[in-house]
Amino acid sequence: MGNSKQSAEVSKPEKEGVLEHLRLVLRREHQGLVAALLLFALVAASAYFVFQWNVNHGLVDIDDVAGEEFSFQVDLNAATVGELSLLPGVGSKLGQAILVRRGELGRFNRPADLLSVPGIGEKKLEAIRPYLSPLNDP
Repeated sequence: MGNSKQSAEVSKPEKEGVLEHLRLVLRREHQGLVAALLLFALVAASAYFVFQWNVNHGLVDIDDVAGEEFSFQVDLNAATVGELSLLPGVGSKLGQAILVRRGELGRFNRPADLLSVPGIGEKKLEAIRPYLSPLNDP
């Protein structure tokens, strides 16, 4: 019984030491300063986001984007059916026909080689010519 009483006396100071280490490091006089700094950071972040909102004029309106012009170029000798179907007037069937013709020819040497593809005439060739990347000779 004497041993249990002695161990209880030893463990009580150890417990208090552990509790002392677990207390917050922040002292009461510093809590106000930390709260003020956090409030300042919150206000500064809010001001930044309001400023960015005004600079960008809010959200992008999808109707404004619809009228925007975009350009791209397609390499006839490396394009997939999906990429070819992006060309004006070229769907997946015509894109597949271009791939078949490319398989037969090996490479397109000039845009006019597309005239040998069934379904592409002079008018369609002129419509897609601005979207074709320059063909380089190997």
